[in-house]
Amino acid sequence: MRILITGGAGFIGSHITKLLLNEGHEVMVFDNSAGNLERLENVIASVAKQSSSELEIAASPASWRTPRNDNSGMTLLHGDLKDSEALEKALGGVDAVIHMASLIEVSESVKYPLKFAENNIMGSINLLEAMKEKGVKRIIFSSSATVYGEPKTLPLTEGMPLDSANPYAASKIAVEQFLSAYHKNHGFDVTILRYFNPYGPGEEHEPETHAIPNFIKNGLDKKPVPLYWKGEQTRDFIYIEDLAKAHTVVLDQSGFNIFNVGTEQGVRIIDVINKLSDILGYTLEVEDLGDRPGDVRSNYASSQKLKESTGWSAQTDLNEGLRKTVEWFKSRENF
Repeated sequence: MRILITGGAGFIGSHITKLLLNEGHEVMVFDNSAGNLERLENVIASVAKQSSSELEIAASPASWRTPRNDNSGMTLLHGDLKDSEALEKALGGVDAVIHMASLIEVSESVKYPLKFAENNIMGSINLLEAMKEKGVKRIIFSSSATVYGEPKTLPLTEGMPLDSANPYAASKIAVEQFLSAYHKNHGFDVTILRYFNPYGPGEEHEPETHAIPNFIKNGLDKKPVPLYWKGEQTRDFIYIEDLAKAHTVVLDQSGFNIFNVGTEQGVRIIDVINKLSDILGYTLEVEDLGDRPGDVRSNYASSQKLKESTGWSAQTDLNEGLRKTVEWFKSRENF
């Protein structure tokens, strides 16, 4: 298949891109962050068995970046969801879209809700309109467990009511509703994947606000790790390679589908810190930051619906995933 992946140069997107290439798909990566392109060059190098220095770098943000002589099957386009012309160009001959591009930081969404609405909601509608114009009607959407708000019961199942605890979650709910409308009005085949808490090698954001990379980097630097709610909140941490695989197993889904993607196990944040202390061989100190607006206290998934539809299940337990992630950060920073 020829697949367009928006935000394909990001942490999750780059892993999905690599897996798609390894499975023999042709991939068009559409991303607006020049800072993410080094990550994609590493993906190309690992798939094509060549140095990333052999890639041709485009001069302007709206132009194509095409790998030379690597046979990787990937083309890169540096563009923005607000650019309808660039989107329509990117969608030429595409069979399916994996829509990853969005702003993701929960606390930032509380401060700047308009920014999140314009980027996440309006950008997504612009993509859907471009898809309609080009006759591309299959989309997999990167949603989030935050759409459930504060759970009343656990585990979370796809049929539970939605309740946005922050503007980030509200933006995901809004896009899900637009996808439902495009399915009903224009015959789109839609698959919504509600991620729980991804982690793994390659996770680098600026600034970094996610728990596990912050814990690891501060732990390796022998600095106190930031801790909210005294670490008593629970989360379902899904390893990045397992999450990436969930996207390829749903490529042939038709109709309108919603799937949770998690391990089905809730883990206290303080227990994650203790596991990292065991892996690193010394006790991580913590910095108590109190409560954090927009957080929910506890969530974890039921992913039975995805397993029944595709056979997918998480394969990497937390101890193994944390060890692999720590080793990646050690190699990256030369600790």
